Amino acid sequence: MSNIDPYLSYLEIGELYQKVGEYEKAKQAYEKLIESPELASLAWINIAKIEVARNRIRTAKDYYLRAVEASPESYEILYNYANFLLDTNEFDEAIEYYDKALAKEPSLALAHYNKAVAYAKMEKFPEAIESYKKVLKLNPDDALCLFDIGAVYFEIGELAESVKHLQKSLEINPAEYKAYEIMAECFKKADQPDIALTFLRRAFDLNSSDPILQYKLGDMYLESGNPEAAKKIFDLALESNAVDAIMIYKRACSYAALGEKNKALKELSVAMQFNPLVREMALADKAFAAYKEDEEFEKVINSRRRPL
Repeated sequence: MSNIDPYLSYLEIGELYQKVGEYEKAKQAYEKLIESPELASLAWINIAKIEVARNRIRTAKDYYLRAVEASPESYEILYNYANFLLDTNEFDEAIEYYDKALAKEPSLALAHYNKAVAYAKMEKFPEAIESYKKVLKLNPDDALCLFDIGAVYFEIGELAESVKHLQKSLEINPAEYKAYEIMAECFKKADQPDIALTFLRRAFDLNSSDPILQYKLGDMYLESGNPEAAKKIFDLALESNAVDAIMIYKRACSYAALGEKNKALKELSVAMQFNPLVREMALADKAFAAYKEDEEFEKVINSRRRPL
């Protein structure tokens, strides 16, 4: 076995150069490591990461494969290469190498987790769930895994399982607003709008600047017959983006539900100027159903778009 001590300084030098973006100098330092059989695979891995940073993905893959060839029994090298494949959306091959890493180290929870992510991205949800369960067997309190498996259960319509796992994830990480958001969708699908609204409010309280949450909560207030609360949400949304046609339209719906026709039609007119498709939305929306025979509504709907 060769003495690696003389080569460790090259590793440190390479890491320093890589940190400041001096990739060519870092690569030259790492190339010295290849002379040490014990460090060759690490050298190839680091050079591959430099190529990724340079957006040279094909070359990076070649270097990762050299690392695997240099240390075919190393679960760390196999795992690193699998992560690269996951990042480049080569999901089948990524799963293959995660399996190779797990054959060397069955308790590598991150390999099970990333394998589940690969399956989920391919929409192979039963396989993803099986891999997530293996993570939870090793780490029952993995909040991210609990959240992810809950999200997958939601995708396949197993709402009770989704809620169960999302609630567990929130016990560990109560700040995960997306868990509340998905739970709200679960109860909405289960025709329990009051519970859905409660969870959506919790998500909104944690991340009130998220435009998707703003839209969902405002829309749910409209559906539940609370247009005043809906308008406040859309007012907030438009403070940060005053030209969002959908939010303007939704505020118009709020005004319509409140019986404030003039304000509703004014907002509708503005929304249509930003996005003509709003016209079709208004014609189909129950918020404007009472205005279908109204001359002023017809005038707004049939007006041509003018530059703002």
